[in-house]
Amino acid sequence: MPVEAPLSFGQLYSWREIDAYPDDCKHEANLSATWDLRGFSLHRVLAVLRQLSDWHEPLRTTYEVPNGVPVQHVRDDLAMPVERLDRPVPDAGDPERTTAALIERPFAMTGDPCWRALLVTTGDEPMFCSLSFSHLILDVWSVLELTEQARALLAGVPAGEVAVRVGPSPRVLADRQRDETSAGRRASAQRYWRSILSEQVIDSLPALEDCEQRPRIQATLHSHRLGVLAGQAAKSLGVTPPSVLLGVLAAALSERTGVEPLPIGLMSSNRFAPELRHVVGTLNQLIPVLATVDYVSSLSDHITRVHWAGAKAYRYSCYDIDAVGDLARQASTDRRAGQFNSLFRCWFNHIQLDDKTPDAADETPAELEWNPMARQFGQPLDVRVTVRNGRTSIALRADSELLDERQLADTLRTVALGVQRAAMEPAANLKELWIDHGTSVDPTLFPEESAS
Repeated sequence: MPVEAPLSFGQLYSWREIDAYPDDCKHEANLSATWDLRGFSLHRVLAVLRQLSDWHEPLRTTYEVPNGVPVQHVRDDLAMPVERLDRPVPDAGDPERTTAALIERPFAMTGDPCWRALLVTTGDEPMFCSLSFSHLILDVWSVLELTEQARALLAGVPAGEVAVRVGPSPRVLADRQRDETSAGRRASAQRYWRSILSEQVIDSLPALEDCEQRPRIQATLHSHRLGVLAGQAAKSLGVTPPSVLLGVLAAALSERTGVEPLPIGLMSSNRFAPELRHVVGTLNQLIPVLATVDYVSSLSDHITRVHWAGAKAYRYSCYDIDAVGDLARQASTDRRAGQFNSLFRCWFNHIQLDDKTPDAADETPAELEWNPMARQFGQPLDVRVTVRNGRTSIALRADSELLDERQLADTLRTVALGVQRAAMEPAANLKELWIDHGTSVDPTLFPEESAS
């Protein structure tokens, strides 16, 4: 029999977010991994998958909605959703293509496991495993952690040595978050949300009904040099590289939209406590920050102010989203009040996927890549920063009625100029980013042929 338990705050947040996706877009919540299994026996690979499933409850969890309230069912008898396919591997790109096809398949939100794996063998010899996980059960950090644990077990590290990294289960977190010892944290988070809602600036940006779709445009700026300068600016200002990017993005988006202060939802990993760093589950939640943009201040003062506003917000980033929705409905008569999309209208997420330090000598030209298949639902402004292999990529998606293509590209150019100035001239006035719009930006930061 399954053990029924309430959702942790991270699980509930992910549930409400994905429930707001249109039905034909649920696959957008999927996360992927591709494991190279060459050189390992089939028996060993299956044993590792079983060990991971035994350790981590999310891999043995299904969801149900009795009486309209989502709960988790943790099972010991849940069969691993692993399909084996014996076939040749035609080329080096086959594993990634197979994984890309796998994550296009949506998961049911109730009743079934929220992950699946395709184990590809050739003549019974493992080649690779493509995996797909719903954000209902795992976040990006969990996928990375699960991959590291799998690599260690496959490499022969004793299970006992790997097990010490296993953190508390979502069931344990749910109990802790709801018990009396956490009452103060819950109250503090709700006070913070009340202060944000009382400012009545979240409504300054448009919002879609949950499950509604609307035309969006998206471009991604790729630059190796951007990470180098963000790191230099962060070191001189005593902040973090994500804060440098957040500060200049807040200024650029505020100027483009005319919204000030700009309500930005910061993605928090909620893994600040050491015991939570290796948890396999879904802990991420957005927490809003009101980014004040004072155009007479210096770049350094602006970035520092945004940094500390974000640091304060992270203190309240683990919260009951249903309780917050109730607060929003009490504060507004808008029919959308309390819906997921109405709470978060500008999204900022920064993810560093490896430990490679950006190379200061790398002169690779920057690229601006347009995505013709931009997600047509969710937030009207969505910024995802990904750092991988020393390259920083800033994906900016916008409601086409909020920013047109020229304005979107111009915003990313302003971000590149802002980071350049923050590293080279931190005392420069913030408004100079627009007064000196004709200032050249190094082509390693932004491709000049893409400028308006």
